[in-house]
Amino acid sequence: MLLTSSVHHTAQTAATLPGRLKPLGSQERALLIRTALGLEPVDVWLKDGLVLNGFTGEWLKQHVWIKNDTIVYVGDKSPSQDVRETIDLDGYALVPGYIEPHAHPFQLYHPYTLAEFALVHGTTVLIADNMMMFHALDLAAWQEQMETMQKHPLHWLWWARVTPQARDTRTSDRYTEEALEALAHDPNVLQAGELTDIRPLIEGDPSALGRLDPFIRQGKRIEGHAPGASWETLSRLQLAGVTADHEAINEEELLRRLRLGYYAALRHSSIRRDLPALLTALKSLPAGWERLMLTTDGSTPPFLEHGLTDFLLRIAMAEGVPPALAYRMATLNPATYYRLDGRVGAIAPGRLADLNVLTSVDEPTPESVMIGGRLRVRHGSFTDALPDFPYPKKARSWARPFALTLEDMEIVWPHDEDFPVLHLLSDVITVLKSMPLPVQNGKIDLSARPDLQYIYLFDREGKWLARGVLSGFARLPLALASTYTASGDLLLIGSRPERLLRLAEAAIHQGGIYLEWQADIGDQHYFLPLPYDGHMSDLGMDRLITETKTLVQLLGDLGFEHPDPIYTLLFLTSTHLPRVRMTEEGIYLVKEQKIVLPSIILKR
Repeated sequence: MLLTSSVHHTAQTAATLPGRLKPLGSQERALLIRTALGLEPVDVWLKDGLVLNGFTGEWLKQHVWIKNDTIVYVGDKSPSQDVRETIDLDGYALVPGYIEPHAHPFQLYHPYTLAEFALVHGTTVLIADNMMMFHALDLAAWQEQMETMQKHPLHWLWWARVTPQARDTRTSDRYTEEALEALAHDPNVLQAGELTDIRPLIEGDPSALGRLDPFIRQGKRIEGHAPGASWETLSRLQLAGVTADHEAINEEELLRRLRLGYYAALRHSSIRRDLPALLTALKSLPAGWERLMLTTDGSTPPFLEHGLTDFLLRIAMAEGVPPALAYRMATLNPATYYRLDGRVGAIAPGRLADLNVLTSVDEPTPESVMIGGRLRVRHGSFTDALPDFPYPKKARSWARPFALTLEDMEIVWPHDEDFPVLHLLSDVITVLKSMPLPVQNGKIDLSARPDLQYIYLFDREGKWLARGVLSGFARLPLALASTYTASGDLLLIGSRPERLLRLAEAAIHQGGIYLEWQADIGDQHYFLPLPYDGHMSDLGMDRLITETKTLVQLLGDLGFEHPDPIYTLLFLTSTHLPRVRMTEEGIYLVKEQKIVLPSIILKR
């Protein structure tokens, strides 16, 4: 296993980097030079730490001088001028703040909840998905939101989706040529993607390729999403403009990406726990490690009890990756790929003093975290208050009055014809199974089949209802309603339509996840409020982890057999995954692009 030489990259212009990541002006640089010469006082002297040099892979006992928010010197010299603050790091290791290159900051938590958790665990840069808030806000409001979030101590950087992830005409209308052009020019946006709809791209569709043009012209990165893709498919995606992909799940898939020149984020998440196998497979690789990054890929709260990037670093080192190389995958590699390495990703002159103080080289969870030369986290607690999330608590806009009736929920079906049932193969993969179902009075009746549930998708505007039957979700009777869906509509799953109707009416008044089930002591209830757009909680991460672990346990007790039911609720309406999904048009076969059971239009 080799720590390879630094990677050639193209510098980004000042106009394309936001906030504190902007290149320094001449007066700022002059002040830093005077400080390095000993003509100006050092603000912070980090003394005698074991400093990671990410460029060479060395651990060197050195001093670090900081002026304002920037490192001015790393080496053996002590400051000659008076120092405003000295921090003795003898016995400690010093590494750059970690970079999460592929965050989905809306998996029941909201962005600032994730940011607070990330900082405590040493992650100081989040490169994040814009999908949920881009759908909820108009373009101007979203751009203002991104700019406001630059005031947070953590660096927020964004990807821009170019198509929706659900088959939904309302969200599709957001992705105009003008909107994509504006986002490509926005300094808060580093890349386009992730590209979940790859078929038009690999077929050379001019319209699909044109959506990427504004980002390519601005020198932005393009993130793919090509699970299981062949060499030929990955080659064509690269011709389309894709520069990285995070979907490799085994050695063969990862090597395809590296051999074609992709950057690859190694994923370990609540639905894909592939990092140990990928690292074991790569131990004999003589080069290419500089193109690898680490990602938790939007893991849901229960998984985060282990940590964030620090958890992945711990796994990497346990698998035999040298610590210097492991830290490089979480710092310099993503900084270089995203052309941020002039300001973050390394401990060197001119870089921001965003640093993690470790009790030892092999303990990646920091004892303290420094942001811009200030200690913001000490012993796992913040030294001062963080800003509140600058986003309105509001429910999704639901149609009034409530339009759904029990009659709407009835599924009329011939008794002698098989029904197209959605079946969960895993927490995120579905297939279609045709099977005979009980029919009473010309309507499907699941009262004697606790292993099957009715599934409905109720339009947030009250115009339509998609109906179906789901298997592989539970073995006992339940009723579940969730406003947490990829499409933004209301998902209903359960054994009795009358219970689902009651939960549906509650959910459109107060967004969240509702669960009811029967127990020996009577009917039981669970509710997780999601006051931000019916999608995000206002709980802190520790409390949210506890609450969602309860939900996972309850669904497991009711017969859910897969690791992450939270992603199931999100992805049942997401048409970027195989093979069958709930959409506004009805039950939809993704590959065939075919509706097998149409939705109904509701009478108002």
